[in-house]
Amino acid sequence: MKLFKILFIFLILGFLGLYFAYSNGYYETMQREKVSLTNKQIEEFEEALMNGEEISLDAYKLDNIDYSTNTSKLSLKVSNSFENIVDYGIKFIFRKISNVIE
Repeated sequence: MKLFKILFIFLILGFLGLYFAYSNGYYETMQREKVSLTNKQIEEFEEALMNGEEISLDAYKLDNIDYSTNTSKLSLKVSNSFENIVDYGIKFIFRKISNVIE
């Protein structure tokens, strides 16, 4: 019964972590920024092409900018912790099952 309570609490914490990550719109924001930066780079490329400038791929390479917030970082930490706990739990259960079978 105690194991069930602990598992239930971890499931709730995992759900809350994923919920906060989703509610912050972190993934959608990152994708929207990538699209707008890509469109900006395309415009710069076309302008350089029309002006007859020498074109280099390095000039249009996107820099990785961190758009994360404190809430999204906390949500990611909670999610990673939950993943590690679930991973450990599953490995523990299968080790016990394999010990019983052997």
